[in-house]
Amino acid sequence: MDMGQQKLIDKTIHPLTTVSSITPANFTIAARNAAYGSIVIGDYKGAARFVDLNKLVNLPLAWTEQQHILGILDGREEDYDLQTLTVADGAVVGTSYNGSLTVPSGQVWFLNAVEVVLDTTASAHGLTGNWHCSLWTDRAATPSSYGQPFYGTSLVRAAGGSTTWLAEFGPIATAWLITNKTVLLRLPAGAVLTFLITTTTAAATAAVACTLSVKGFTTPALVE
Repeated sequence: MDMGQQKLIDKTIHPLTTVSSITPANFTIAARNAAYGSIVIGDYKGAARFVDLNKLVNLPLAWTEQQHILGILDGREEDYDLQTLTVADGAVVGTSYNGSLTVPSGQVWFLNAVEVVLDTTASAHGLTGNWHCSLWTDRAATPSSYGQPFYGTSLVRAAGGSTTWLAEFGPIATAWLITNKTVLLRLPAGAVLTFLITTTTAAATAAVACTLSVKGFTTPALVE
């Protein structure tokens, strides 16, 4: 403001052959228009930027998906929301078993818990168990092809009896256990949870069933 008069600042975005602040810098406006017909740019902190439709449209839709429950996930259906691995009677030390659950095409799963039950009833073999998610990159020195495991150290069940572990997801989940997560676990179509168990101490003296089940709900897929 100068002597009662307001000075206007020109913030016009002028056409450029190459908009150097847009990544990658060698994308030209002309090339983009030729490929897509038209593009949208906007001002961000005084510089031109392409409008990211993923952030503008897709990510908000991921929250909207949760408002449309289409089905319940609670471990009632084998090979859908329940995976059972049975240790054979006589299985020697180091015997491993694995099975998986895959989110079907057209669905999205929101999980509030993944439950693992390791059973060594009437058996002296001991078990270790873990579950992996295909969406998570495993950063271990020898990464798993199944994705990163949820537990940094596999769960252990000594001989005799069964134990249940819950990995929980939700706003107050970390109040119950620090390794829980404060948001629901969103799994898009094609995501895979893999359950692995291994005998560790002695040959199995009885056949026992161990399970992985998921708790949550299914929704329509609004985001690819």
